[in-house]
Amino acid sequence: MNEPVVDFTRRLVQTPSPSKGEAELAALVVAEMKALGYDEAYVDAAGNAVGRIRGREEGPGWLLLTHLDHVDVGDETRWPFPPFSGHVDEAGRLWGRGAVDIKGPLAATVYGAAAARAAGPPPRDVWVASTVQEELGGAGAARLVPELKDRVAAAVIAEPSTLQVIYGHRGVARVRLVFEGSPHHAALSRSADNPSFALARFLERLAVAQRNRDPVLGASTITPTILHADTTSANRTPGKVTLILDWRTTGETPEEMRALLAQLTRGMKVEIEVPPLWEHGELENTPGVRTDPDHPLVRQMEAVRRSVFGPGPRPGLWAFATDGRYTHAAGLPTVGFGPGDPTLAHTEHEYIEVEQLLAGTRYFAALVREAPPRL
Repeated sequence: MNEPVVDFTRRLVQTPSPSKGEAELAALVVAEMKALGYDEAYVDAAGNAVGRIRGREEGPGWLLLTHLDHVDVGDETRWPFPPFSGHVDEAGRLWGRGAVDIKGPLAATVYGAAAARAAGPPPRDVWVASTVQEELGGAGAARLVPELKDRVAAAVIAEPSTLQVIYGHRGVARVRLVFEGSPHHAALSRSADNPSFALARFLERLAVAQRNRDPVLGASTITPTILHADTTSANRTPGKVTLILDWRTTGETPEEMRALLAQLTRGMKVEIEVPPLWEHGELENTPGVRTDPDHPLVRQMEAVRRSVFGPGPRPGLWAFATDGRYTHAAGLPTVGFGPGDPTLAHTEHEYIEVEQLLAGTRYFAALVREAPPRL
């Protein structure tokens, strides 16, 4: 595979970029943009890699938005190929941590915009940006979007979607519950003083609780993830049991979230912590993206998809959250599209098909040859 975009993707995968360790990758992306003839290419104060191709008309243009960071490798022995090898196998799959989330889509935006420029300046400016700390809640996007929002008419979040146009996703909140009890010798078996039993009752109630439902985004989900007890002794009961919930929201306010949790923990001694909206850190709470499926941007992107690929899947939703929450909240029409299978993200079997990578590059080139929709 000697296509330049494939070589670039391999180099991206071969450059580790964990959250808060993206500087080397940002420099690599900016250097590639400069080599491709971008009119501007720089690393901003937050560490984001930003490029601009000037359009021939005045007015706000496109933002193609990805990120730089990836999650942990996990158990390297479970990988078919070393996770930072960028190996391309005989089936045409490029392997490695970040191959599909997010370095394949990143490369497709960088090269797609450059391919559009090769035929002459596009109608409007094209901004291509990759942010830091997306996997930690979006600190890079929180800095970038306010700086660009007046220069942008439409934001395209280039996360993997198997070349499907995406019009939304749920928000994400991480909520903490601390169940309290009285530590004692396990032989006494005082269930009323053991917070593990309160936790069990809460989980039973949670399993059958009504979830919020949005007509576009569907139902919220609340999933227990991290569990911690404040004892390391097998014969001592815990004084506290801490539970983290992953709450995929569809418009719930922090007050509504606290009210539901208070109802589900009625009669229990428990401390509930729901972070305020736009908090990101150990606990976070950021809203989702909800673009009308009939929005002009969705229709335009779908028309471009059909013109490039022919018939295919109808526009849909992502299960996961993206930096689109920041562009959407800023009032920018926000839609997603990208090469690669999103179910491979964060796994030890992460790869992107080279055919999809090349197709995504063609799509972005075709898209930015058009002006964003007038609203």
